[in-house]
Amino acid sequence: MLYYTAQCPFNAKYVPIVQQAAQEQDIPFKAIALTTRKEAQNAPTPVTTYALFYNGDYLTNEQMNAAKFLKLASK
Repeated sequence: MLYYTAQCPFNAKYVPIVQQAAQEQDIPFKAIALTTRKEAQNAPTPVTTYALFYNGDYLTNEQMNAAKFLKLASK
């Protein structure tokens, strides 16, 4: 699961790329755009610009391209 905001302009480009890579590899993936202050305050992470989780565990706030995401997913 990925929580992200529009605070970083690169999210508009890379979030769909990661979604597509996950879909092509049959990796369960859900991206949640945080669009309000209340949503960001209630998110399960203090880093709301970009926060990637797997099975409820925080993985990274590093922005992913398809290759980085697939490498991380293979672990």
